Amino acid sequence: MVKIDKELDTMEANVMKMARQVISMHEKVVEVLESPDREMELEIMQADDIINHMEEEVNDQAVRSLALLSPVASDLRKVVADIKIASELERIGDYAKNVAKYLLKQDAQFPHVLEYAQQMEKYMINMLQETMKAYEERNVESAFEIVKRDQYLNQLVKEIRARLKEESGENLIEDVFVVSGMLRNIERAGDHIKNICEHIIYMMKGQHYDFG
Repeated sequence: MVKIDKELDTMEANVMKMARQVISMHEKVVEVLESPDREMELEIMQADDIINHMEEEVNDQAVRSLALLSPVASDLRKVVADIKIASELERIGDYAKNVAKYLLKQDAQFPHVLEYAQQMEKYMINMLQETMKAYEERNVESAFEIVKRDQYLNQLVKEIRARLKEESGENLIEDVFVVSGMLRNIERAGDHIKNICEHIIYMMKGQHYDFG
């Protein structure tokens, strides 16, 4: 039992390390949204490779634990949850890369778009930080509460789309499509945070929830 506990502790440390790296990527996204910086935008995109490697490391650890250590049911749930959480974090890292890629390609921005994007990013980062705190503390109640916060991100996307329709001219459809695609990455990151909450609840209670 001591050996499996050590493996699980190491896996959890790696998941938390991965989360910190993903949060760092999105904090840099906030910076470039406020003050465009081509070098930092490229740095965000390159950091995605690090996240991919971290996910592989967690998966490799999980395989070793399952194959060699014969974990009991609660430990199995922990291993499965860590695999899934690592996968969600990898996707959230992808969204930081996608926003950085968008900013690299777009020279001009619409009024208020970057302000909304910053607001969404900061809110999403806080959601992720609180979610990973719930993971570390095994706090199921917090996981349930965090899920409800995703509605605010969805509301912000609706607001900026309405704003764009008022401001855009002859290229309305193209403008809304391009900007919505960028904001959709942040919105989708919130969806994956909800998924992490689902995995935390499964890890602790053995119950499956689908928060949509």
